[in-house]
This record gives sequence, structure tokens and C-alpha cells, in this order.
Amino acid sequence: LGEVNNLSFAVIGASGFARDKESLVEQSSRADFEALGQTYLEGTRGLGEAGPLLIDKTPLNFLYLGIIYLALPGARVIHLRRHPMDSCFAMYKTLFRAGYPFSYDLDDLGTYYVAYRRLMAHWRQVLPGFIHDVSYEDLVKQQEATSRSMLEFCGLDWEEQVLDFHRNRGAAATASAAQVRQPIYSSSVGRWRYFESHLEPLRNKLILNGIYLD
Repeated sequence: LGEVNNLSFAVIGASGFARDKESLVEQSSRADFEALGQTYLEGTRGLGEAGPLLIDKTPLNFLYLGIIYLALPGARVIHLRRHPMDSCFAMYKTLFRAGYPFSYDLDDLGTYYVAYRRLMAHWRQVLPGFIHDVSYEDLVKQQEATSRSMLEFCGLDWEEQVLDFHRNRGAAATASAAQVRQPIYSSSVGRWRYFESHLEPLRNKLILNGIYLD
């Protein structure tokens, strides 16, 4: 699927189109989660290539992991982690087609990243076994071993074509559409250090909030 908004739309609809985000959180706790899951699946039908599985890589899905757990009991979550500074810099340098306004300001970006890390820690605590953490740096260095671990977590058999993902000519609805046409490369690891002096305010904010950078 790439990056789509079907999940957030399904949540909004199931919550009775709440007037604000605070009301959305409150009302979503009373949603019919089975119906919400069906709405999501029906909305994604016809998107991407037909098959028994779908992959939704929308970055904001981390906000809804509790809802995903209840609405899509067959789902598995792959959480790709990378060095905090590389992760933030990758967003900061990208002009997104829509959304993510916090990514254009280093202070806002730092605040968002800290909140994201805290929420992910919460999800791991309350949803044990539902989330598989993958290190970006490990994936770059050990693509096959890391990929095998991901497929095993998802209950899928290994196929050699997994290593040749860049040969897939299907449509890619993502801000990284150009990268998915290339083999895995390591040139983005540590790229933030080329701009370290400019990113110092972000680095300091992460450190002050307990984000380990070394």
C-alpha cells in the first residue's frame, strides 16, 4: 500500500467524527473495533497489488497501535528504528507533500521525537509480542539475517526475492519512492554528522530528554 490514510479515516469514522483530537481519543475507546477493522480492510481493497497480505507503512500508524491490536487481530507490527539524529535529520531535510509540519523546525521536531519514543515504550509494555523492533543499521549491515527475523515474526516463509525488493515495479506511494527502487545502501548511516553543528539544538534537546545518542 505504501503510505495511505485509510486507518486514520477509519478511526475518525468509528469515533463519530469527533470535533477535536481530545474528543477523538476519548470516543475511540468506545468504538466497535471489529467494524473499524472491516472498514479499514474494505477501504484498502483495490489499493496496491492483489494478494493475501497488505503492508501499510504509514509513519503515523504508531499512534494507533492499540487500536490496530483490537481491530486487526491478525496484524503484525514491524517497527524500524535508526539512530535518533539520522531519523530526525531524514525528516528535517524532506519537503513532504502534505502533513508533518513539525519536521521543519528543530525544536518541534525534537519534541515530537521524544513523544514518539515515549509512546512506543508504552505500546511495548502493554502489547508484549505485538511489535518487532528492527535496527536500520543492522538491516543495512545484515540484510538477510534481519529480513529472515522479520518474516519469522510475521509467520511467513523465507523467499530469496525478499533480497531483491528493488526489482518490484509496483507503484510506491511513499516519500521514499526513489529509494525503494535501489538495493539497500549504507550511505545514509551517520549522515547527520555532516551537519552536526547546524543540528546542535536538536541534539541537545534529545539528550536533555534522555534519548541515548551514542
